[in-house]
Amino acid sequence: MSDSEEEQVKQAPIIKPHQKQQKDFYAEQLQANEEAESQAPLLVVVQGPKGSGKTTLIKSLVKHYTGQKIKKLVGPVTVRSNKQHRVTFVECPSDINAMSDLSKVADLALILIDASIGFEMETFEYLSLLNNHGFPNVMGVLTHIDFFKDNKQLRKTRKKYKKRFEYETGGNYKLFYLQALKNEYYLKQDIHNLARFISIIKIAPVRWKTEHPFILADRFEQGKDNTTTFYGYVRGCTYRLNDRIHFVGQGDYYIDSFEEVLDPVEIINNQKKHRSLKDTEKLVYAPMSSVGALTIDATAGYITIPQPLFTEKNKFVNNEEQEDEEIEEQEQQQELPEGVRMVRELQKLTEGIDKQLEEEEDVQLLEGFELEEDKPIKKKNSQQQIQQQRELVRLKNRVNIKIENGTVMPITDTLLATDLHELIYQNKNGINEFDSVRYIPKVQDRDSYREIKELFVTGFYGQTDVVDLENLEKQIEEEQLEEEQEQVQEKPDDNQKEKDDNQKRQQLVNQLTNSNLGLYKKGTYVKIVIKDLSSSIKDDYPMILARSEVGEDNLGFIKIRIKKHRWHSNILKSNDPIIISLGWRRFQTIPIYCVQDPNDRLRFVKYTPEYDYCYAIFYGNFAPQGTGLVCTQSLSNKLSKFRIAATGVVLEMNHQFDVMKKLKLVGEPFKVIKNTAFIKGMFNSSLEVAKFQGGLIKTVSGLRGHIKKPSKLGPDGSFRATFEDKIQISDLVFCRTWVRMHIERFYRLITSNVKLMKTMWELRQEKQIPLEFKPDSTYQDQERVPVKFAPLRIPNNLQQNLPFESKEKVKSLSFRERLRQQVEKNLPVKSNMTDKEKEVYSLIQRLNTIKNEKEKKREQKDIQKQKVKEAQIKGQKQHLEEGKRKYKQQKQKDKFIKQVKKQQQQQ
Repeated sequence: MSDSEEEQVKQAPIIKPHQKQQKDFYAEQLQANEEAESQAPLLVVVQGPKGSGKTTLIKSLVKHYTGQKIKKLVGPVTVRSNKQHRVTFVECPSDINAMSDLSKVADLALILIDASIGFEMETFEYLSLLNNHGFPNVMGVLTHIDFFKDNKQLRKTRKKYKKRFEYETGGNYKLFYLQALKNEYYLKQDIHNLARFISIIKIAPVRWKTEHPFILADRFEQGKDNTTTFYGYVRGCTYRLNDRIHFVGQGDYYIDSFEEVLDPVEIINNQKKHRSLKDTEKLVYAPMSSVGALTIDATAGYITIPQPLFTEKNKFVNNEEQEDEEIEEQEQQQELPEGVRMVRELQKLTEGIDKQLEEEEDVQLLEGFELEEDKPIKKKNSQQQIQQQRELVRLKNRVNIKIENGTVMPITDTLLATDLHELIYQNKNGINEFDSVRYIPKVQDRDSYREIKELFVTGFYGQTDVVDLENLEKQIEEEQLEEEQEQVQEKPDDNQKEKDDNQKRQQLVNQLTNSNLGLYKKGTYVKIVIKDLSSSIKDDYPMILARSEVGEDNLGFIKIRIKKHRWHSNILKSNDPIIISLGWRRFQTIPIYCVQDPNDRLRFVKYTPEYDYCYAIFYGNFAPQGTGLVCTQSLSNKLSKFRIAATGVVLEMNHQFDVMKKLKLVGEPFKVIKNTAFIKGMFNSSLEVAKFQGGLIKTVSGLRGHIKKPSKLGPDGSFRATFEDKIQISDLVFCRTWVRMHIERFYRLITSNVKLMKTMWELRQEKQIPLEFKPDSTYQDQERVPVKFAPLRIPNNLQQNLPFESKEKVKSLSFRERLRQQVEKNLPVKSNMTDKEKEVYSLIQRLNTIKNEKEKKREQKDIQKQKVKEAQIKGQKQHLEEGKRKYKQQKQKDKFIKQVKKQQQQQ
């Protein structure tokens, strides 16, 4: 390696393995976003407490982008910010369910902060939800700044809020300031700065959204046949159609129909004429707010035209005015624009579009290609159809669709979409080259259905012709070269027109290909029809339709790492119901909390730790490892405390987990013989003793032992045990055992009509049941009797062999000597006093008695005097207070009399 290369290696930054994986993931996602033909509109969620200005901000942004005003804001609002960029604004209500759903789908979150109040509970809750669901891009907006009149106080407040916002978000996120309102809208310059940052922001991909497609419905329609139709953009990633869909907050439903419809806010591809948008190109689409462009539904046979955008001229014409009639006749004679003519014809529609389509003989979807019914094929048109199929193959090759190596099977002459499942199970429809098996015909005649079926089962044999892919690719390359040479000879204007036509045809081919394969790319505007929707839909709640992924519908036990939120007031208890937001679903379950011992045993704990992590195991929907989740104890919005109880992440999924609970059995010895002891109180019967025979036991002092056999001595359940050393009668004996805990298989999906299980605390509060009192669980004062140990005794034989320093200097008495001394102490002592000494002693006793009596009487008198003094002092205080009160009353009375006299004099 050269010196320059070594210097480059030294200067290169060191990338850790986990950083490299994350970097590769972001690079792949950004590359996929760049290669996509069209993107879904940027989803901006506006969140904030009640009264912080969410609705006003969205109205101001819509007015900035389009110049239109929205009177009543309901549901998502989509605007066209520039030719290649669209934005969807959604207002987030303060309900915990809506906050949780919108935190999972947001591309950008605008968090509003009321400067006159400060950070409120809803802001911290939403930041916690964002943090556990991927944490997309965040921008803060400080409103009600005009509350501060002093500039110095305003600067301090801005600095304080900015510092706190950066601390809570954990990154260098922008905080905007909205100065004041003007005509019920924010100032133009402030909104312009905010919109500028929204248009240039680079959205960081969130792993959950890039792997799970979903649709945020911007409108819905309820039909008479108990069907509900939803419209919206495909977001997240490519939507692979299946038979079920999950309506977030409502449940799983079967899809009745799923199709792509006209995009109401299309991307403008013409970039040469004007860089900025014209006034006619500035669109706002808010169907639930009755604002949007013309929409046509071919299946239902009606059109929807917002009132301010179109009014029928003949509706307000007076019959007596001839001038207006002449104007109408002139307009009919003139050639009207195509859009105006189509709208007026559709306004006067008497029959449904589906009926008109049935009357039409041919319906053309692509130029030069017609869909025909499944009829016997005529040989006259076979050459023309083969050319059409070759042209479709060339178009597919232009869209970078590679044909796999191998052989090509023969194809039918009709253009009917089928799949392998229909072909194998004897469906008589034809085969289309848009299927996943790509081939073109070399012969004109159609082979029999049985021969094609045998090709799938037993391989290629029979009289069918097989075409090599190499020859096919050579033919297509030669044809493409001829077309390119012809295009070079033509004029440049004609080449540009042909390129535009080819692009349109490529898009149509891609749409047909994807629809036949059940693929809908990100950014496609689709219509979903669902039957038998059980509950009603609220307009102010987000309508998220997510794809039911394989495996995530299964139920089982999930192990998570969980931590109680630092702002939640109570710790969580095992076997108490809790509401978990995991993936697209919210459900109620009964968790069990545990910790992991060094020997990998899951040990049951009754409560979650105060400031530490633990594990939780519950029954619910499977989710990928590493998926974040949020736990709440209630969905009510009336609670004043912090609603998020805990946060966690998925670690493992299984159909069973062994959670063990520690159980200590306590016994006490009633007979001790050297190293053998008889224990009682640990078991209730000899059968239980036989089950634990050979088990390990231990005393408080640390002596270990074994359980031997049941004993007939003592009460039932007693047994004989051996220990390392002789134990004391006062010792307690423990036997440590482990019991497997039962995990409840309780799962209840949260919907609008579901009734939730209540905790024991909530039931006690409703029924006013006091807490159960257990005398054994109360703490009692333990009386410790001091232990008197026997003195140390050294045998005489041993003392004789000891050195002089270790010998006893004071001779210890034997038992007989000590007994003799004790008897002598208890013998009565004879009095040696004379009669005169006895008289003096009796006199002194009588004088002491008289003295003691006088002292008792003196003490009683002193006590009485003290009581009298206290009573006098108390009475004086009462008298003084009563005097003060009377003085105040008299003073107020005099004052009142003076005021009355003054009023009389003035009158």
